Amino acid sequence: MKIIKIEPQGFCGGVVYAINMVEKALAGENATKPIYMLGNVVHNKNVVRAFRERGVIVLEGASRDEMLEKIDSGTIIITAHGASDKIRKRAREKGLNIIDATCRHVTKTHELVKEKLSAGYGVYYYGKKNHPETEGILGISSAIILVSDDNNLDKLPKCEGKAILTNQTTMSYLEVYRLYEKLRRIIPHLELAEEICDATRRRQEAVIAQKGKIDLCVVVGDTLSNNTRMLKETAEKNGIKAIQVEGAAELDNYDFSPYETVGVTAGASTPKNIINDVIAALAAIKNTSPN
Repeated sequence: MKIIKIEPQGFCGGVVYAINMVEKALAGENATKPIYMLGNVVHNKNVVRAFRERGVIVLEGASRDEMLEKIDSGTIIITAHGASDKIRKRAREKGLNIIDATCRHVTKTHELVKEKLSAGYGVYYYGKKNHPETEGILGISSAIILVSDDNNLDKLPKCEGKAILTNQTTMSYLEVYRLYEKLRRIIPHLELAEEICDATRRRQEAVIAQKGKIDLCVVVGDTLSNNTRMLKETAEKNGIKAIQVEGAAELDNYDFSPYETVGVTAGASTPKNIINDVIAALAAIKNTSPN
């Protein structure tokens, strides 16, 4: 069995930034204790577990608003997925210290949405319902129209004036364009501001480039990670059989005997050591070595 390492792999810049912000907080730089995270700083259980073990309290709840109401002192870390201005305002009202680990690509989308709303646009946002990034965007204004899939598009509110479609940064870039073309049949004057982040796009393009070259794509990453899920979907929609695993132990659940060439890709929040463990485990299955 030949193993192809599909690059790029390892943490993206946004994940590195978020982790560094937490590290600085733990080192005592601009952080009062206790230190709380408004959800998972990045969508990887191993990263979050490591911070829990060092004393960071990871809040859980149906929304950032609900999480925030659980605390009255200390420091809150806004995760890489961002949060709305009303969350920041509420945190300041409660006297909390704020450390903002928002990815720059997410911040850029927030700025774009605010700019378009101010200019009188109707804003359609393509994102995963209940995802923290989507929650942050929708928190900007109740006027934003969420498009979570391409079902029932004809039932969406129709903006008669200027209108624009933008998106969660970790969606499939091909699906963004496909959805845009469908929406334009209903809203012909709709504009597009595609906001897929570079790390997500490069990984998706690299998987597509393996079409016809690999028999199976192993996607490594947390089940909570949307960009990881999109990698699996991208492979499958391009005719590549794919599975998703969080680590090497899950490989025992699969039979690899039918496959001659296996490609390995990973989400942007998957640590390299976990990817390497998966590659090593695959190589050991038939005493092969990765290329």
